[in-house]
Amino acid sequence: MTPDLPFWIRQRQARVEEVTRGSFRITGPNLPEAVVSVAIDDCLLWKSQLQAAQGQSVVASTPAEFENPRDALNAGFELYRSHFIS
Repeated sequence: MTPDLPFWIRQRQARVEEVTRGSFRITGPNLPEAVVSVAIDDCLLWKSQLQAAQGQSVVASTPAEFENPRDALNAGFELYRSHFIS
């Protein structure tokens, strides 16, 4: 999946790399590294999770309320921004 990157990622010169299917590592100058991932829940809705690194505990997550993975990934990018930038 090719993510739709928010504008702040380009402003901050961040890089987004796919780690595994549905998981993306965010790195950049003066930014902490983190992994945003999306998954489908039992109710067939998508959710996103934010981890400080691949395989570590979840820092934040959204409820399973998104109808497609693209919307869930955008919410995951917003989780990163609100937890590590603002």
